[in-house]
Amino acid sequence: MAGTDDAAGRVIAGRYWLMRSLGAGGMGRVWLAHDQELECEVALKELAMPAELSERDRSARIARARGEARHSARLRNNPHVVTVYDLVVDNGLPWIVMEYVPGARDLEAVVGESGPLSPAETARIGLALVDALAAGHELGILHRDVKPSNVLLTTPEPQGPHGQGLTRALLSDYGISLQQDADEPRLTTASGIIGTPGFLAPERARGSAPTPASDLFSLGSTLYFSVEGHGPFDRSSAVATLAALLTEEPTPPRRAGNLAPVLLKLLSKEPANRLSADDAALLFRQLTSEPCGCRKPHP
Repeated sequence: MAGTDDAAGRVIAGRYWLMRSLGAGGMGRVWLAHDQELECEVALKELAMPAELSERDRSARIARARGEARHSARLRNNPHVVTVYDLVVDNGLPWIVMEYVPGARDLEAVVGESGPLSPAETARIGLALVDALAAGHELGILHRDVKPSNVLLTTPEPQGPHGQGLTRALLSDYGISLQQDADEPRLTTASGIIGTPGFLAPERARGSAPTPASDLFSLGSTLYFSVEGHGPFDRSSAVATLAALLTEEPTPPRRAGNLAPVLLKLLSKEPANRLSADDAALLFRQLTSEPCGCRKPHP
């Protein structure tokens, strides 16, 4: 992966001029870029390819990028999913061309810098995210890594319909998403578990196949973090957190108010006892008067 200094000014695929780095993680870096063909700004996701990567790991990262682009592109009409425009290849590696959302920060950073959000704002975010997940589930696409760092929040608009600023919430990073019943690579880790401890559904941690219900558990954990400022099973280490996830009930919410029963239903250990996407959307809608422009639930 290129450094932040030496890659700025580089043109990718003969079209996208890299302006500056927007952020980086273990799997890659996201750049602000200028589309020289359409004269607009976009975001480009670059894959991290350390020299020590084995050929197997290199192939897995490329498969992940292609899967993210393909699955996100199928959801491009949903207002709560970061839009993917294209997948281009430069020097043999794929780059994902995405919507650039000015001023967006991820939920983990927002809570870390400004503290937990209110129950009403968290319910608004929940309504947007459950809409995005349900749209994917209807197409057979599971996200598998819903967590605060994969939720982008925009700067509120000055005036909403009720005289208050509105935050747009978007679900990002379909990089380990999976289309059920599809003949495609299933990405795994050395432990065989895909996901993030503390936001992973317990049945997933036990090795069961992912389902829509496991995405909804991760949604509940993410919204719990939003309103409480920590995860429902947070402990001093990843191993202890995973053990708590498997054997203990969530730490009782203290700030969630009327949102608490919804979160706890999403965090049920038994998938069959969790709220469905439509039921969760109905409850989120009851907790906020703000419209979200979401899809209509099936009758």
